Amino acid sequence: MKKESARAKKKVRKAHLELMKLFLKEPVTNVRFFGSRISLTYLGCRISDKFKVRKVNHVGEWSRRRKEISVDKNFDNRQRKKELRSLAVHEAVERFLVKTYGLNTDNEAHVVATRKEKEFLKSEKGNWRSHQMHVFWDWHKQGEK
Repeated sequence: MKKESARAKKKVRKAHLELMKLFLKEPVTNVRFFGSRISLTYLGCRISDKFKVRKVNHVGEWSRRRKEISVDKNFDNRQRKKELRSLAVHEAVERFLVKTYGLNTDNEAHVVATRKEKEFLKSEKGNWRSHQMHVFWDWHKQGEK
């Protein structure tokens, strides 16, 4: 009985890892910003969310109730436009994975969303290292550790 249970758990874990690999490989395409909305395609699904720049407790966050994502207003200036957009992509992908596939926000969805954020920033010819430092310092200004 225990062997069957262990085998079943191993099978589920292996299937979960394969799914995570698929999420990491699949590109984000057709990213568009218009007005106060972000729209993109990921895993063959069209994602469209309301997008706000405002004072938030974290660098970026998404609403559990509404189709809305927010990015901290410290990223809203001309030099950081690419960073602002990449953060919006991150939050939209993270929200989609949690809502659609039920992934754990911190351990699974955040990892995939960070990879997609990096890919988007590189496609926009942005500097990933510089972006990481801006996010790090904004995160610590908010009192996070």
